[in-house]
Parts: sequence; structure tokens; C-alpha cells
Amino acid sequence: MKDINEIMKASSEDFSYIGERLRLIRDELIEKDSGNKRDSEFSRKNLAERFGIDYYTLVNVERGTFSYTSIKMVLYYYTLGYNPAWILSPDNEFIMKHNVGENVVYQTDVQEEYRELESDIVSALMKFKKKL
Repeated sequence: MKDINEIMKASSEDFSYIGERLRLIRDELIEKDSGNKRDSEFSRKNLAERFGIDYYTLVNVERGTFSYTSIKMVLYYYTLGYNPAWILSPDNEFIMKHNVGENVVYQTDVQEEYRELESDIVSALMKFKKKL
């Protein structure tokens, strides 16, 4: 798909590569998590429960059936450091798979540490003001 006309004429089968990439990412996350497909928080069963979808809906998405669940998964994987452009672009050879720096603000521990830092700064400023 090189231009808007090709994209507009594309069928759902033309986007099946997206499901394959979502499966590749989930498999990669399983390997990093526990290596065990059944016990991992990224198993199909656990991921389907987390998304509130049927197990077979997830199976179909990973087989290439494109739906709003596919978009939810792209966004979820984005919060885990994956680049949506790598997932969605038909020709992704020169696109980085991971997008580490861009989504760091979505990570819970970073948000909590930022709140602590902000609180410490406010406290320090209040102490400083009292000394003036």
C-alpha cells in the first residue's frame, strides 16, 4: 500500500499482518515474563480476561481478523514500549520496534516517582520561603 487510493481500496485481509505482529509481540512478552505460555500474564487467556474479551476473539485478532480489539492491543502494547508505527505500517523494515523513550510517562512507577519529586520540590520551596 503505497498511496491513499491503495489504502482505501484495501480489504481486511490486506491488514492481516497486523494480527501477526501483535502475536509476535505477545510471544516476546511471554518470553520476557516467564517463558511459560500458560502461566504468563501475557498468555492468551490472561490477556483476553484483562481486555474483557472472549479468548477466541483474541485468537482471531492474532490470526489477522482486524477489529477495534486490534486497536486496543496496539495501544496497550504502546504503553509497554512498542512502536505503533512498527505494528501498523505494511513496510516496517526501517521502523524501530520499540519506542522506549516516547511512552515513559505512561509507566506507573515513573508517574509515582514524578509525584514524589514534585511533592519534595514543593516542600523545599515552602521551607525556603519561611527562611526569607
